[in-house]
Amino acid sequence: MKKYETWLKNSELKVTKPRLFVLEALEQAEGFLTADDIYTSAIEQSVDLSLSTVYRVLEQLTHKHMVSPLTLENQVRTVYELAHDKHAHHLICLSCGKVIHMQHCPVRAYKDKVETDHGFKIEKHTLDFYGYCADCSEG
Repeated sequence: MKKYETWLKNSELKVTKPRLFVLEALEQAEGFLTADDIYTSAIEQSVDLSLSTVYRVLEQLTHKHMVSPLTLENQVRTVYELAHDKHAHHLICLSCGKVIHMQHCPVRAYKDKVETDHGFKIEKHTLDFYGYCADCSEG
């Protein structure tokens, strides 16, 4: 918990119980979580936290680059994870919604070429692949 207190202070955010709870929930998750997932976890743990507070905290943490949102193309929901130190892309299953991290950037060389060819400094980019995971593509 101490690392989150430091992280919040360094990001110029007050240390609050809702912010700490959201950060801990995202850290303990084995994947992405929705705001509803976090809210349900709060209810299960008897933590006094409203759904609107969860959304507000996620928005604040996203703005400070502490949390990364991902809006799934085939669904209306946004899922969240703790921000990574390294740039990543995702494989997203159209059937079950599973999100798999790709640990390398397959377009890094292309990005460098675009910068050179167009005299344009790219600060960030996103690339997500949609298809079917191994479990859903069987049978």
